[in-house]
Amino acid sequence: MLRTLAATVSLLCLMTSSLVQADDRDYRRGEYKEKFRSGGCEVEREQKRDGEYKEERKCKGGPRGYEQKQKYREGPCLIEREWKRDGEFEEKIECKRW
Repeated sequence: MLRTLAATVSLLCLMTSSLVQADDRDYRRGEYKEKFRSGGCEVEREQKRDGEYKEERKCKGGPRGYEQKQKYREGPCLIEREWKRDGEFEEKIECKRW
């Protein structure tokens, strides 16, 4: 039983290390890019060395029937959001250091 438990733990460790390596992040000298899915959304993030930050989010399966666009500033960030009649949603965030 103890050998089976040890083999299971070893197998789980190997599986999680391969998942970590398969991640799409690229960290270099304070910069990174990553792409991932969150629910029905595809998210792309990018951080640059000079402090500039960008995020783009595209979602499907939201509420249907209306269109709306928003564009506003929140601190050093410019935020643009768009809802479409078919339930798609897009959001873009761009931040710059002051």
